[in-house]
Amino acid sequence: MSSPSDHNIQDSRDSEQSPNCHHLLQLRSHLGPNPFRNIHHSLHRNKAAQTISCAACGRSPPRLYKCLSCAAITCLTHALPHAADTLHHLAVDVHRAELFCCACADQVYDKDFDAAVMAAAVEVAPLPPPDNLRKRRRVDYKPWSPDANERAFIAENSSALPPSELGGDSAGDELRRHPRGLKGLCNLGNTCFMNSVLQALLHTPPLRNYFLSDGHNRFYCERENRTIVTRKSESSKINNNNNNKNPQLCLACDLDAIFSAAFSGDRLPYSPAKFLYSWWQHASNLASYEQQDAHEFFISMLDGIHEKMQKDKRKPHSQGSGDCCIAHRVFSGTLRSDVMCTTCGFTSTTYDPCIDISLDLEQNHMGSAKTSSSSKSSHSVNNEADLINTSQNSSISTLIGCLDRFTRAERLGSDQKFFCQQCQVRQESLKQMSIRKLPVVSCFHIKRFEHSPIRKMSRKIDSYLQFPFSLDMAPYLSSSILRSRYGNRMFPFDAEEQDTDFSSEFELFAVITHTGKLDAGHYVTYLRLSNQWYKCDDAWVTQVNDDVVRAAQGYMIFYVQKKLDYRATETKVAG
Repeated sequence: MSSPSDHNIQDSRDSEQSPNCHHLLQLRSHLGPNPFRNIHHSLHRNKAAQTISCAACGRSPPRLYKCLSCAAITCLTHALPHAADTLHHLAVDVHRAELFCCACADQVYDKDFDAAVMAAAVEVAPLPPPDNLRKRRRVDYKPWSPDANERAFIAENSSALPPSELGGDSAGDELRRHPRGLKGLCNLGNTCFMNSVLQALLHTPPLRNYFLSDGHNRFYCERENRTIVTRKSESSKINNNNNNKNPQLCLACDLDAIFSAAFSGDRLPYSPAKFLYSWWQHASNLASYEQQDAHEFFISMLDGIHEKMQKDKRKPHSQGSGDCCIAHRVFSGTLRSDVMCTTCGFTSTTYDPCIDISLDLEQNHMGSAKTSSSSKSSHSVNNEADLINTSQNSSISTLIGCLDRFTRAERLGSDQKFFCQQCQVRQESLKQMSIRKLPVVSCFHIKRFEHSPIRKMSRKIDSYLQFPFSLDMAPYLSSSILRSRYGNRMFPFDAEEQDTDFSSEFELFAVITHTGKLDAGHYVTYLRLSNQWYKCDDAWVTQVNDDVVRAAQGYMIFYVQKKLDYRATETKVAG
């Protein structure tokens, strides 16, 4: 686990808090309250006629830095000596618009700097009206074909790729080694929990297709919502007693920026500092450099995206489409809960939306549904015997076994009697869960962290869990559970529980693992891309084989439907 000293970024939760980098603090005290007001002069506009180069060597490498004190432009090789000679430690990466401290040899994060960069981007890149944006998206795609002059120029300025060591196509081999979008994420100080979830979301097929097809345009969203955060606006919010909560920030915009960076083709690790700051604003109770729970972050993040997009849907020029936000269209399903009276057989049914399913790992976590048949009437015996699954327990925990226990009937304790509408008294009951509607992407959360308020102790369960690469969810659907319960007899409600629009066949594409102790562990993500597995460990991405993934200690396991149907304005999304 990287320590907070590994990456020096500013904890921007409090606008009055000093930056972690004391060189940046010195610069701010020297330049005044608005040190980045002229930052737009330091950013490269990507104009064809504009060429910038290092003042020391005259070269134009991919990374050039402009001194914030004297405006000298140097490459990284000469930026460090310049800082040592002049004590001008802070510079701006003119291509990436990132703040860099030469003394600390690391990127630093400053909220006002990011606000100034956003303001400069909006100033120099005005967007057309919303109607024009929609019209532009509807134009048919026409592939580019070079003319004679362009072909000659390409031939003159191109060189052959080095041959593959295996004798195959080198471009194809490179793509297989490093699929598009495979990019490391910098650890900003105990943020492996965030990086692991972001890696899984970056390669969630329907979510990836949504953002890469301009489903959420962050530039338009920023302009529409005027998301330019300045120190002045922060002060006004505090004076207005708004609990210092900034409603202008948009997690979907920051996620869109991460998608753009990941699929830009650049292999260098990306720093999700802006996203971390936005998430801190949304979940202020979790804003710290301490280790957080990846599952809690996943829920909080999807909630933030849903909350923002639901507000945008009520606006006249909202980009939203469909019945709900993209987060719920991808991950949301519906659970069915049946509570049956053991005396008369009356069943009370409720439906609850869910964006993941939490599964107990150890079998003794589930209440036993086995009872003595001699204590029941003939009517209740038949119903209860049908409800209870008496399959033998396996010595090895499996995801299939966890799902079997999740959908198995459970006898509720005497302190949990429910009011039977037919008996008109509180009765003992059986409870059974099932899945009424499958999500497009199923996320299974394995309960490895156990907290006991009675014993006042917490522990982590390190038991091995076996999970399949292909999963059929049909046995756990409400329609299957009801047929099993009632012996395949037909009932009027059977048609309501049919889920024919969605496939029940799923395939594994991401596994988030946790190693170490409860309070001192590390999160890693395994991704399946082009039938090859990759291990994403913060900034490091390596290729691994299937056996490594199978042996991993799964904490969050992601499956996607094998067959997806896309409808732009309904609840299904492209895969």
